Amino acid sequence: MLTRILFRVMLAGLGLWLAFMGAQDTYYPLACRFGGTVVEGEVIGFWAGRGTPTIQPENTALRNGHRIARRPAFKYPAQPGGEPVLIGKHRTSFTPSFNPYEMGEKVTVVFPTGQPQQAYLFAASSLAGGLGILSAGLLCLYIGLGGRL
Repeated sequence: MLTRILFRVMLAGLGLWLAFMGAQDTYYPLACRFGGTVVEGEVIGFWAGRGTPTIQPENTALRNGHRIARRPAFKYPAQPGGEPVLIGKHRTSFTPSFNPYEMGEKVTVVFPTGQPQQAYLFAASSLAGGLGILSAGLLCLYIGLGGRL
């Protein structure tokens, strides 16, 4: 009985965390798209490693013998029609990208008005990933709180 309660508490906690992360990955790009600034950017490379500030030309790497995807780095203007002067990285690192980016690819960049440093890539694959994570989190939360399938 105690292990069942402990399992449900842990599952509910996982569900809360997944739902929060999925909601963030979905909400912020949508809010910036419809209430912020939209500009066109270009993929200039891919961030290497965990927290390493170097930009690499390949979108995948090997870590411990396994292929991993790298987050794209993109150059974009601070205002529509301006020169691309800012470099950003795909903020939603938790969300898997179902469509890998390529060097030189044109991307839609969104950010809150007046805050160009807070840029997000606006892509259907990222939004779908965020919704998938949100759904998985809500399912875990439902089961953890006593729901049955």
